[in-house]
Amino acid sequence: MKVLFFISTIFLNGIFTPTHDVPVAIFHITESNGMLEVDITFDLEDFSKSLGIKTTEVNLENMQNYLNKNTSFQFNAQVVNLELSEVQIIRDHIKVKGNFGKTIKNINTIKIENTCLNDVFRHSNVIHIDLNNKSRDYRMHNKRTVISLKY
Repeated sequence: MKVLFFISTIFLNGIFTPTHDVPVAIFHITESNGMLEVDITFDLEDFSKSLGIKTTEVNLENMQNYLNKNTSFQFNAQVVNLELSEVQIIRDHIKVKGNFGKTIKNINTIKIENTCLNDVFRHSNVIHIDLNNKSRDYRMHNKRTVISLKY
């Protein structure tokens, strides 16, 4: 009886345990040589399921379209467009590199709207910002899709 209980417990825990302990995407905004850059990491499985595509169909075009639809960035009240330069699949993650297309000096205010993967249960978008010799982190999720800050 104990063996049956033990095997049942292992089996049921495997069914109800989420694939990821904490599903997150990470957005890291930095400045390099006067250009604002962003590095993004998504979970490959979460991203492909959210878009309803196969993991092999993830590419620069559908990533750019997805981010255009689900993010908005303003620096000093000026809307800037995110331009992607690279999308790579590395193991179980998607690594994305991009920039905001122009140099923005003396950043005082930042506003970010982000609804990426909000359809994934308990998903969070973690925003790391390293600018003006300051480092800040923010967690966004389906109940917090906009952050506005003075930097």
